Amino acid sequence: MQTASPVTGAIRPVTTGLLRDSYLVPGASYDPDAALALRPRGPWMQSLAVAPTETGLAVRRALDALARATETLTPTEVQPERLPAGRARTHLGALRDMWSDLGGALPEDLHVWRHVIGAGAGAALEPLPLLAPIDCPHATAAETALARALHRQHGAVPAGLSEAWLARQPSRSASAPGALGHVQANLTSLAAPLDPDASLHVFGLRDPMEEAEFAAAMVQGWLDRGLLDGAHQAGLLVPEDPAYASALAEAFDRVGLPLSGAPAATSQRDPARDLIAVLLPVLRGPAPRTALASLVLSPLMPWPAATGRAIARELIARGYSRLWRGLEVPAAALFAALRPVASLPALFARLGEIDALLAPPGSLAPQIALLRSQSGERPDWPALQAFVEALPLPGPAAPRTLEGVSVFMEPDLPWRSVRRLIVLGMQGRSWPRPQPANPFFTETEIAQIGTATGLHLPGRASETARRLELFRRQLCAATEAAVLLAPARDMAGGVLPPTTAFALIARLLGAPDPTRLVLDPRALPEGQQPFGLTSRQPDPMAGHPDLPESGAVTLGRDLLALRGAAEAEPLPQSPSTLETLIVSPLAWLFEQIDARDRSWTPETLDVLVLGTLVHGVIERVFPPDTLPPAPEDMPRLTEAALTEVIARKAVWLAEPAWAAERASLSREALRVVRGWARFLSETGAVTLANEISLAGEHGGLLIAGRADGLLRLPDGRHLVIDLKRASAAKRRKRMELGWDLQVALYLAMLERPNLASPVTEIAGSPIITAYHTTLDGTVLTDGAGAGLPRAECPAADPANNALAHLAEVVAEVGAGRVRLNHAGDAERFEKERGITAYALAQDELVAALVLPEAEDDAEEGSDD
Repeated sequence: MQTASPVTGAIRPVTTGLLRDSYLVPGASYDPDAALALRPRGPWMQSLAVAPTETGLAVRRALDALARATETLTPTEVQPERLPAGRARTHLGALRDMWSDLGGALPEDLHVWRHVIGAGAGAALEPLPLLAPIDCPHATAAETALARALHRQHGAVPAGLSEAWLARQPSRSASAPGALGHVQANLTSLAAPLDPDASLHVFGLRDPMEEAEFAAAMVQGWLDRGLLDGAHQAGLLVPEDPAYASALAEAFDRVGLPLSGAPAATSQRDPARDLIAVLLPVLRGPAPRTALASLVLSPLMPWPAATGRAIARELIARGYSRLWRGLEVPAAALFAALRPVASLPALFARLGEIDALLAPPGSLAPQIALLRSQSGERPDWPALQAFVEALPLPGPAAPRTLEGVSVFMEPDLPWRSVRRLIVLGMQGRSWPRPQPANPFFTETEIAQIGTATGLHLPGRASETARRLELFRRQLCAATEAAVLLAPARDMAGGVLPPTTAFALIARLLGAPDPTRLVLDPRALPEGQQPFGLTSRQPDPMAGHPDLPESGAVTLGRDLLALRGAAEAEPLPQSPSTLETLIVSPLAWLFEQIDARDRSWTPETLDVLVLGTLVHGVIERVFPPDTLPPAPEDMPRLTEAALTEVIARKAVWLAEPAWAAERASLSREALRVVRGWARFLSETGAVTLANEISLAGEHGGLLIAGRADGLLRLPDGRHLVIDLKRASAAKRRKRMELGWDLQVALYLAMLERPNLASPVTEIAGSPIITAYHTTLDGTVLTDGAGAGLPRAECPAADPANNALAHLAEVVAEVGAGRVRLNHAGDAERFEKERGITAYALAQDELVAALVLPEAEDDAEEGSDD
């Protein structure tokens, strides 16, 4: 709806703000959540218990849609009694009753509309005559009632002014010749097909980026050939997708063509709102590492951006930051302030304390004032979070200029006519976007309600019809020709299907399959191409890296010294890093230079966390120099130990959302404790120490690591244990094949120690190294453990092959040479070594830099 001032002739859209100010509409409260709480036994009761936020949002939307379906915007107009007994009547009655519980209150826009609809002549401060009649078949009852009320109160503008304005607007009906005109007239109706002609072309392209480049080149080609007198005679119809904004801006800037009405390529951010949105979950506790990392990256933090990035990397990698703890005031004070709070006053006090430490201080004052609207003693965290939800701010309004290529966005009517129109995104999720089902009523029930009560609620069919009509109106902006661009894939490489509008256009042009209309512009004869096209040459590498034929990269320096200070001894290697070295020297090199995947992931109960928790339980239930606990005490001790280790190592696991996982872990921990107690009892072993630091050397290579436990056997031998949260099958196979490196490295650190530990005090006594696989309670030992009760000794020398290979690769990397993996290594390592090549599977860069298999190796397999 548009209105024209009878005094100045100024044309303005009829907005809620204009109506509120002109009619002096008083404010009103609207709280559907309160009404929802008054009717706990509504038809949405079970959904509300499971998903209160989502259900509340669905109810609010349903109330809004119901109000818009009435002419008076009052609940008395809703009469579910006219419906037969059944689901539709129940749901409609529940919505009507809830609206009545609200006292007929409405959201602000509908509240203003109702005031205007019920107002008398002369109630407005200024005349608001409508510029054109409203005859849209897709208007809601409330929209139609508002238009009639405005016309009744203010009348229409003079006919001459209305006709002049309408003459400047894009046509609402077919205005182009040939096939395009046929589509403009009949897109949403049945009509005989018409053969395609030059007024409508469909070109198939790779993705939105190539669509933008093609559109820019095509407009430039039209101008060069004199088909257009200026860029303003060309238009772009663009899907509402961020991928197109930056692509179009870049492509048209490259050819020097301005865009008129283009969306902003980037949205603005509110740093204060973003910061307080991540502060709330931190102060609620336990602090998610992703929230902490987002917090330290805020531009309001009292440190340089580089320091924030370094702290964030540590937080994401380990959950804590040594760098942050080592900073001085105010950074140290900020770190100390990020403690959980239990009361609302404490929350506001803590936020004020943090706000004083920011740069500049006081940046959060408006957001804190907004949060103070909540009362009570304890914080309602979901409600507080909703107050300050981090949302991108809308960018600057798109300028519409007389010159420049006209850009029309998916949800809007075109704002001027163009001679030639390019429609992007004819394959994908636009034109029109798929509509979700109504959560309250089926399409059949919506039709039933319309027939019985006269209320026409929105449904999937009606919304699709409305959006298709909008697309038809958008096509009518072209007066000569249109070009449709159909991308094959999205920016992530996913295949895109034809849109609904594309299928309808294909039907009107006699093509049962829309893809039959798609032309590959590069496959056309030279004279039929839309503009000069450069033939696409195939890439001989096809995206593969250029790897050395020798299979090795020479870097010209001692790679073992990368982690040491200049002119100092290299830092020791751990057994786990050396295991990575024998699997993939390249993955080992990336570890040495800290070139790892920096993807942000939230806390999760993965195998590393599970292993840490199970080990922590064993350490606490079986302290040094004590007998195993009695069977009746094990459940209590295990639960207490698990609670303590969760509080220290994974505090987020104590949250209610992890209750099921916690219960499963508790059962697993008790099973492990009982199995380990049986092993200690039957072998007579005594725990001497837990968590032992070891350091030594092997073949001139410094090694450092930690053993999980040290036991003394009755015969004087000592058992060094390493816990593995796994089953024994793969470890047993690896030891049988002689590829278990870790036991040999433990033995080397024990025999040639350079660090004082409980193990050095037992020097000279026989030592057994072993694994305890907790999932099946198996103990696997090296050759020295043969004959030990309740233990297996898979091989006399479980590390002979691993040590030989380690010596070889250590010499290579010491000389600066990195051997690359082959594509079949992961399968070979599993089969021939019993090693699962995690180093190849967990790093996409390492997996990408693998050599292809030789043909004879691929066919017959090869020995390492």
